[in-house]
Amino acid sequence: MTVLELAQESGVNIPTLCHDPNLTPVGACRICLVENEGSGALVASCVTPIAPGMVINTASPRVLEHRKVIVKLMLASHPDSCLVCDKGNRCELRQIAADMGIGLVEFQRILQPRTIEEVNPFIVRDLSKCILCAKCIRADQELVVEGAIDYINRGFTSKPATLDDMPLEKSECTFCGTCVAFCPTGALMEKESSYQGTTATSIPTTCSLCGCGCSIYLEVKDNHIVRVRPAKEGVNHGALCVKGSYGYDFVHNSERLTRPLTRVNGSFEEVSWEQALDLVATKLGRIKEAHSPSSLAVLGSSKCTNEENYLLQRFTRGVLGTNNIDNGSRLYSSASRVGLGWTLGSYGATNSLDDLERSDVILIIGANPTSSAPIVGYAIKRAVRYKGAKLLLVDPQQTKLSSFAHLWLRPKIGTDLVLINGLAKVIVDEGLLDEESITRRTDNFEALSKSLEVYTLEYVEKMSGVSSQEVRRTARLFAEANQASIVCGNGITQHVTGTDSVMALVNLAILTGNIGRRGAGIYTLQRDSNGQGACDMGALPDFLPGYQSVEDAQARKNFAERWGVELPTDIGLTAIEMIEQAKEAKIKGMYIVGENPALSFPQLSLVKDALVGLDCLVVQDMFLTETAKLATVILPAASFAEKEGTFTNFEGRVQKVRQAIKPLGDSLPDWEIILRLANKMGCPMPYSSLQEVMDESKEMVPLYQSIGYVDSEIKGRFSPVQYVPQAEISKDEYPLTLLTGTILYQFGTGSRSSRALRLKKFQHEAFVEVSQVDAQRLGITQDDEIKVISSVGWVTAKARPTNTLPEGILFMPISFPASPVGKLFSIVLDSQAKTPSLKTCAVKLERINSHG
Repeated sequence: MTVLELAQESGVNIPTLCHDPNLTPVGACRICLVENEGSGALVASCVTPIAPGMVINTASPRVLEHRKVIVKLMLASHPDSCLVCDKGNRCELRQIAADMGIGLVEFQRILQPRTIEEVNPFIVRDLSKCILCAKCIRADQELVVEGAIDYINRGFTSKPATLDDMPLEKSECTFCGTCVAFCPTGALMEKESSYQGTTATSIPTTCSLCGCGCSIYLEVKDNHIVRVRPAKEGVNHGALCVKGSYGYDFVHNSERLTRPLTRVNGSFEEVSWEQALDLVATKLGRIKEAHSPSSLAVLGSSKCTNEENYLLQRFTRGVLGTNNIDNGSRLYSSASRVGLGWTLGSYGATNSLDDLERSDVILIIGANPTSSAPIVGYAIKRAVRYKGAKLLLVDPQQTKLSSFAHLWLRPKIGTDLVLINGLAKVIVDEGLLDEESITRRTDNFEALSKSLEVYTLEYVEKMSGVSSQEVRRTARLFAEANQASIVCGNGITQHVTGTDSVMALVNLAILTGNIGRRGAGIYTLQRDSNGQGACDMGALPDFLPGYQSVEDAQARKNFAERWGVELPTDIGLTAIEMIEQAKEAKIKGMYIVGENPALSFPQLSLVKDALVGLDCLVVQDMFLTETAKLATVILPAASFAEKEGTFTNFEGRVQKVRQAIKPLGDSLPDWEIILRLANKMGCPMPYSSLQEVMDESKEMVPLYQSIGYVDSEIKGRFSPVQYVPQAEISKDEYPLTLLTGTILYQFGTGSRSSRALRLKKFQHEAFVEVSQVDAQRLGITQDDEIKVISSVGWVTAKARPTNTLPEGILFMPISFPASPVGKLFSIVLDSQAKTPSLKTCAVKLERINSHG
């Protein structure tokens, strides 16, 4: 412990400008000087360890005088622009100077104009205000581990800068905004902010833009969010990504829905809430009466709060009388939920993110966390760079993590399962397994061992393209580690074999004893802010809240008695099944909350036809999405910043969402709309406050009564799974393989991020990455407009030739509504999880016109 840490713990104030508990102390500013009365020395308290017998004076005349001189020297090279500086009263240098009573500075001023021209829409630098505290450099290198900035030059010309002093947009900078948040002065500021100045209101809440669940503060002025700051605590430890820092613009987008709308003669007309809910209640009630409750279906949202999903599933089962309810996470994470549930009895990540940094070996397969879950990416990079972890990366595409990898395997698309089984066979054959753990905590080992016989190194190499030597080295490194973790994502779960692949990964973890202890586990990433919580709360066709089966008579009885209604007994329809049955006119009405299937689902032409053919389509959303345009009634919903509740992140961490501003216009929180609609349908749900919903959900969901990440007695079951090569479309007609995924500067399928103005300005149109070999062969150059064609549809995008892809492979992001990749996919489901295959398909390219 340092002197500064002891002082802070004891409530003794020592001023500092360069210190932060999430960064390595460096003693750069020297303002934290204290006096060691034993030696008479003035020492920087942030880097001085405490010692027995030490007597420290934190406010002697000598200390105070030296601190004043140091602050005056800083001010001598600082511009007199406090009144117009956006940092305003948030400037820590200004606050410390005021606390010390420093006004005019008698020293000769040494000013250097250092405003740097930037064309990015996120960050502006004015290094004339830089005090050389190195917080930005340490945040970049220690928390984010990007290495975009460091000191250049010496003496008075020393400054933090990019390589060769280039603009940020030409450097490795990802515009995460972490450096801006740590900067104590106005040297680094948010660009294109809606408000320049100091705010009096700062609301702690949880970011809603991915499944990491970062803790943030929303700064508010006149019912307008003007700034986002990362919290020092929480899963993110003071860091954010570009989405979290600058993606909130969508909240105040002019396209927000602010009044209920009903379709009249083919166009929408504004109506009152009373009229809208009367119409919805009447239409849904008539369908229920005329065709039975099973003719209705509800699609909930992996972006709504736990409480809203709890209410929505109660509304579906108790008011509509059907188990036809699902949520948006069906598209990307159901395979992990089903696979983990079957093998471990767990339905999400087994450990906390902090645990991941304790791992000796980290295996990443089917995930690119630097784009999809940046905070997880930061943790992995920290583990490798500063804690000596070895990264085993399985990805055909070169990513930011490739340079951190100890081994980088590039298997053929769709062969993850054969590779995982191959790793398991090496571990079994070479006796690298954890026999004690297998004997004590698992069963079915003999069946697994027999099922692995076919996965010889020669067979694995032939099928996956990964050499025998690489497979053996990877298996040995993973098995011989004291603590090993697995991180997987949509690259596993969105394949038709997703559930089997997840089970195979669990087999790998159980074989090596890497389940149920610190620094060893499985991390299944979530794309949306509450994909985990929506499932936990029972927005599923086969589970009541807490993963209690709808076929379990006792579970049904418990909820029926609590809610005072009879509950349906049959398993309901999954999201894609709802669309298929709507197309067949078996589903007559749908209530869609916060999801956009007309953009995010596969085979979009079929999806739109099915939705148009419904007798009643109710859409509850923030924007006039592609799905909302097809609706009978549109109900305007509030954003995450306009309501209370909780999110559950991918770890299982339950965190508060707090209201920072009033809902825009007449929009309402989703939970309030659901309660009002239940009243209109004659089945009121007796909650007088949202807190009552929170209390009931905790009471009725056992896993929310005591949430922990590690159970030393966790039991697992080996699940033999076999690789079956998938039938391929003719390579002659469709010779290329398309990969889809997320990118750093957008989120989801684009309904919100396309309306986040700064993100859109930086990355405003769809693109398709093409390997340099294919681009040269096809005569494609940068920014050529090309058509991507599959057997079921086509989209257009700008070409980006790249060296990050192997020959024959393309990559296209999912986040651009103008080029929806769902048009390229037919409906093919994982037989167990009913997740559609949305990760890869066979395509061909046609050049529409050449750039320029």
